[in-house]
Amino acid sequence: MNNTSSDSRPKLRNRINNQTLDHPFTDYWDIFVLKHQHPINIALHIVGILFFYSLLFCVWKLHNFWLLLGLPLTQLIGLMGHFLFERSHIDLQDAIFSWRASYCLGKMLIRVLMGKYQDDIHQRQEILNNYQSTNYANL
Repeated sequence: MNNTSSDSRPKLRNRINNQTLDHPFTDYWDIFVLKHQHPINIALHIVGILFFYSLLFCVWKLHNFWLLLGLPLTQLIGLMGHFLFERSHIDLQDAIFSWRASYCLGKMLIRVLMGKYQDDIHQRQEILNNYQSTNYANL
């Protein structure tokens, strides 16, 4: 087994975008926040989350399991935000399904509803800027 590919896989998976190759973050929530900064991208993710739960509610209420075929549309709504408005890195596993992405989407919804998500963005940007300025100063 090649150690180089296995060692680089988590780093590539936790990439923020093509310009930000190095960062100090180990918690995926921090990385997630930096991947979701554009207001329209955030709004599309919120719409996707609400559409997801609405579909599940309709399946339960109407007993129409064919509606589950609409679930991939919920992810496409969020992906559209990345492709059109915010060119951040999209990990295929997170785009299809991962617990870490699901957790972060739920946390983002709650933080947006509480009015605290913009604070999260500013805090992570400040940490990243300080990290980058310190690293570039040492070069």
